[in-house]
Amino acid sequence: MFERYNFEKVEKSVKERWEKDNIYSKTKEKFSKYPKFYFLDGPPYATGFIHMGTAWNKILKDAYIRFMRMKGRNVFDRPGYDTHGTPIEVKVEKELGFESKKDIEKFGVDKFIEKCREFATKYIGVMNEQFKNLGVWMNFNDPYITLTKDYIEGAWYTFKVAYKKGLLYKGFYPVHVCPRCETAVAYNEIEYMKKSDPSIFVKFKLEDERDTYAVIWTTTPWTLPSNVAIMVHPDYEYSYVRVGAEVYIIARDLVNKVMKKWKMEDYEIVKVVRGEELEGKKYIHPFKDKIPPLRNLKKGHFIITNPRYVTLEEGTGLVHVAPGHGKEDYKAALPYGLDIISPLNLDGTYKDFMGPLRGMFAYDSNEIVMRWLEDSSSLIYKEKITHDYPKCWRCSTPLILMAVDQWFFKITAIRDKLIEENENVEWHPEWAKKRFKTWLENLEDWPISRQRYWGIPLPIWICNKCNNIEVFGSIKEIEERTGKKLEDLHRPYIDEIEIKCEKCYSIMRRVQDVLDVWFDSGVASWSALDYPSNRKLFDDLWPCDLQIEGADQIRGWWNSQIITSVITFDKRPFNRIIFHGLVLDAKGVKMSKSKGNVITPEEAIEKYGRDALRMYLLSAPPWNNFYFSWSELDKVGKILNVYWNIYQFIKTYALLDHSTDVEDFIKKNYDKMNFEDKWIISEFERIYSIVDKEFYELHRLVNELNDFTLQKFSRSYIKMVRDRVSLNYDGDDKIYAVMTLNYVMKKLTTLYAPIIPYLTDYIHRDLYRESVHLVEYGSKNRDLINKRIIDAMNVLFNIDDIVSHLRQNNGIKARYPLQRIGIIIKDDKVISILKNEEKFIKSLLNSKEIAFAPFDGDNVVHAHEGIIEIYVDLSENEELKVERFLRELMRHIQVARKKKGKRIDEKVDVMLDINYDLKDYVGLIERETNSNIYFENLNKFDEMAQYKDLKGKILVK
Repeated sequence: MFERYNFEKVEKSVKERWEKDNIYSKTKEKFSKYPKFYFLDGPPYATGFIHMGTAWNKILKDAYIRFMRMKGRNVFDRPGYDTHGTPIEVKVEKELGFESKKDIEKFGVDKFIEKCREFATKYIGVMNEQFKNLGVWMNFNDPYITLTKDYIEGAWYTFKVAYKKGLLYKGFYPVHVCPRCETAVAYNEIEYMKKSDPSIFVKFKLEDERDTYAVIWTTTPWTLPSNVAIMVHPDYEYSYVRVGAEVYIIARDLVNKVMKKWKMEDYEIVKVVRGEELEGKKYIHPFKDKIPPLRNLKKGHFIITNPRYVTLEEGTGLVHVAPGHGKEDYKAALPYGLDIISPLNLDGTYKDFMGPLRGMFAYDSNEIVMRWLEDSSSLIYKEKITHDYPKCWRCSTPLILMAVDQWFFKITAIRDKLIEENENVEWHPEWAKKRFKTWLENLEDWPISRQRYWGIPLPIWICNKCNNIEVFGSIKEIEERTGKKLEDLHRPYIDEIEIKCEKCYSIMRRVQDVLDVWFDSGVASWSALDYPSNRKLFDDLWPCDLQIEGADQIRGWWNSQIITSVITFDKRPFNRIIFHGLVLDAKGVKMSKSKGNVITPEEAIEKYGRDALRMYLLSAPPWNNFYFSWSELDKVGKILNVYWNIYQFIKTYALLDHSTDVEDFIKKNYDKMNFEDKWIISEFERIYSIVDKEFYELHRLVNELNDFTLQKFSRSYIKMVRDRVSLNYDGDDKIYAVMTLNYVMKKLTTLYAPIIPYLTDYIHRDLYRESVHLVEYGSKNRDLINKRIIDAMNVLFNIDDIVSHLRQNNGIKARYPLQRIGIIIKDDKVISILKNEEKFIKSLLNSKEIAFAPFDGDNVVHAHEGIIEIYVDLSENEELKVERFLRELMRHIQVARKKKGKRIDEKVDVMLDINYDLKDYVGLIERETNSNIYFENLNKFDEMAQYKDLKGKILVK
């Protein structure tokens, strides 16, 4: 009986050994002289404990790092942590009970910054340990952290390059603003929520046409006080629709739909005009006397045309234009020189110049605006709709589009270069490249500034007298200009740095904004290398060879990386990307505490161990969502049990001196070896040859190895050679089986090592006296791959299946030998191989005779499948009866031994009380069962395991 696999014991033992022998450092040292491989870890926020998705991410990374090392690469493996931005600020504000930026200012910016710094770093150690607990090997003693001076300097370097290239500008442009965070939000930070809003149809009276109105539709009544134009499509047809005493202008194709919604059945189409004929027509805004900016408008309140931003999908085909609240509105207004009304503060309240709306929150004005419209008879129809609406990615507050002064990167100027560089990136899966290309094709200029506190400060100083601008790209530049040592680069300390203007010698002060946090992580590929202060490391490694992150980073990290990289170096920052999906529950539902379906990595480890969790998460294509199932994890645990039993089998029957050169022996003796030995070596070398290539579909390797371990190695080969390596067998071919077992096991363990690092290290160290993680993948012996043997064995397995089916149909157990089997195969190459392996085929099929020809008889059954025809003689003579009985008896002895808890290699005493004359077979039974057989003196068996069967008893001491 083999020792049971105990993952707690194995993993504890290996972990202690790693720490005691400092195996991680030895591994890094071992591969330090190999070709360099730059792996970049995308920095997570250190805001708490990891979840299953985080675990999957880090396990994927660790597996590839280990894999590339064993392929002979010197892997850069520095982990990173994101520590700036509104995600941290929101957490700290929540802790402090703050509701707005005013609370921060009152509390003190300096104290708030220290709270943010404390929060951003207090979980780094915790998360490091959690990652280590998954078996992850990275340089956790020296992570790159986005708040350090070296990292910030790398960001400033890029910022100055953008400025020198003319890619940085200050603009007045509509951007999404979070009124709670009181700052701009970039396009890649926007998420969506369901929101209920008014849906209204409003009429605007034309100045020069009696009782005629242009009708618009909007779901944002609060933007109407900022309206400066109405937009139509120049090529669409527009109907003048008479309803009672009034005429409404509506797109011809939408008239019926609109009238039906308004429940107006009595209407008449007076005339139809093209949109271009409406251009320039002036209208009267119903709020002109209420809202000062509308009363003082210099240019506006007339119909404009635009073929791009008007559709017939919904509404009336006439679009309300408020360039202070919409990007399309803004772009459409520019050619006409329209006034731009931007009425809101960053907190979403109306500015003082907005008259009766001053101080009111934008969304709260909807009811007032609609009442004004009703009072002026301008509201035709209203209802409520629920639609997708943008929200802040961190605090979930609905966003507001407003035109504000921001610093922008001119992304549209480098967009073609971004798309070109993406073509040189190897994406896994391949279709992700197209998805990223589509994203890049739609990029607009990037609002890079944030009106917040905890972030990388913009390195921009402006003269308060002559408006001279200077951008600094390093700490040294600022220190040389000021003569002061910069101890802390964060606000408010950096805000206190004053610089003398080189043009007018007045004081220059820093722009108080901080950078978009995506800019922080965007410069990671060189800031993680401490560039520009460490140029040698950058020259040796950059760009990075591999990145692995979630699919949402197409609009996040990968987006900001390629932008900042093309700005800085005119080149992509990565050569290869693997992206992964989400971890969901077994029903495909996102895990959350509120739903009670959260499964933590620690729970999985407690039940099945780290290796089982790793193998399970690595077994599926990473770019699909992962549906976590306990039953599937249980199946993985059983695979590890099989692998452990193979190890126990080899340790018991095929243990070698650790200095034995197994590979050399196999190469020298391959031609002499048995058919089954050549077959299992061929099958394994076929898998092993995978590591010749740059292999980026690790799940395929995992599943190939699992199939090989379960089906080919354990259930087939070990069953085939069990007799050849038994303790009492001394045939000449025993050594070939022993060497084959070790050859395959040793290499199998190295291939499994990146996937299940604990169990493989335990086995490899025990059998071969060395940590598996110090092993480089050896030579790929393609000359040992014999495809003809593989093909022939596949045919044999089909034959075995056919014979097994015939046995079952006729009630003959698999362990009972058959008298004769006839095999007909319509493949000359296969039959020529099998005719030389008659002894092996007899053993495999458990038959006394094998014939390669058909035969007849009273007890012969026949089956045909594809190119195979099988004949089986079911007759039973006296010799077969005895042999079948003995097989049954020996099986029961082994069952009794197992129940008694005896090991396979441990000789036991067996007392047989069987109504059968066994004296002629005692030697055979003892040899096959590793036992001493007795037929009397039952009183000697004071400790007994019984098996009542075979019309008697089997007692094992």
